[in-house]
Amino acid sequence: MMPPCLAIKLLSSQALLSLGLLFSSLSPVKAGLSGCDELSVIAETPQVDFTNEIQPIFDSNCIHCHGGPKPIAFMDLEQGYSELIGIPSFQTPFFNRIEPGNPANSYLFLKINCASQFSGDRMPRDAQPLSLFNQALIRDWISQILIFKNDFE
Repeated sequence: MMPPCLAIKLLSSQALLSLGLLFSSLSPVKAGLSGCDELSVIAETPQVDFTNEIQPIFDSNCIHCHGGPKPIAFMDLEQGYSELIGIPSFQTPFFNRIEPGNPANSYLFLKINCASQFSGDRMPRDAQPLSLFNQALIRDWISQILIFKNDFE
């Protein structure tokens, strides 16, 4: 017979796994997000360069909270993409911060694109949302990560 504490841990793990699978299979709208900016009217920017196009957006809008020795949610946006791609988000670990090739399942993108969130506030906090162009640029970079496989820049 299984000890009660082990049975509870197994049930908790199974419940978290099921919840994670549920969230990861849903679009943002179906998962309960709302107020997402419509970006389909903005044409894709080909071959988005992280260093010259994405990092400056983070530097201008994000690193005052997500930088330095104690970045909020343990996400340091001064470190480039190494701390983003395939790393579970701190607030909602069912989503990776960046899911390569899939902005709609990338927590960072959802945090900048949607007014209503799973957890916390839209980013950047206490500021105007990123411009639609900058949101689309981040969307395009995430979408293109699979194209460039080992070179995310």
